[in-house]
Amino acid sequence: MPEEVRVPKQKRSMEKKEAIKKAALELFSTQGYHNTSTNEIAKKAGVSIGTLYSYYPDKRAIYDELVGDLYRTTMEEVKFTEFPRDSSVRRQVRGYVSLVLHNHEYMTAFQKELSALSMLYEDLRVLEQKYRMQVGGSLLQMFQENKEILRVKDLRTAAFLIQNSLEAVVHEVTFFENDMDKEQVIDELTEMICRYCIRDEYLQ
Repeated sequence: MPEEVRVPKQKRSMEKKEAIKKAALELFSTQGYHNTSTNEIAKKAGVSIGTLYSYYPDKRAIYDELVGDLYRTTMEEVKFTEFPRDSSVRRQVRGYVSLVLHNHEYMTAFQKELSALSMLYEDLRVLEQKYRMQVGGSLLQMFQENKEILRVKDLRTAAFLIQNSLEAVVHEVTFFENDMDKEQVIDELTEMICRYCIRDEYLQ
C-alpha cells in the first residue's frame, strides 16, 4: 500500500476512482459495509487492488467519501432561504420537509446501511456526525436569520429537535414497509413544525 494517496487529475484516473466509488456503493448497499472487502470492490470496479489503494488507504476512506457525497448532494437541493413574510410561510416549510423526505429516496439502500452503521458503531457514527453537524448548522443559521418570526427562543435546541424528529420520521417512512401516505406525513410534519416554531401571525 503506498504511503501517499493519489489525487486523480487525468480523465482516466478520475474514471478509475469513480468506478471504485460506484462499485463500493453498490456492494455496501447490497451486502453491507462489513461484509464487503477491498478486494471485492477492486474486482467489481475492474481495477487492481494496488490501484484501489493508490486512491484510498482503506475501505473506511471510500465509505467516508461516499457519505460526504451523499450529504453534499442532498444539501444542495435543500436551499436554506429566508422564510417569506406573508401567508406562504407554511408552504415554504412544507417545501423543506418534502425535500428532506424525497432526498431519502436517493441512494435509499446506502442511506439505510449508513443509518444502521451509525447506530451500531461509534467510529462510523463519528464519521457521519461531521456531515450531520453541517445540516444542523445550516438549519440553525436559517433560524437565526428569521428569528423575528419564530416563537421558540432557544434556537439551537429547536434546530436540534427538528433535525432529529424529521430524520426519525423520514427514516421510518422511507426505509421500512408501511402503509403511510407520504404526502399526508409531509402535511402533518409541516403543521407540527409550524405550530412549534412559527408565531401565529405568520401562519394566517
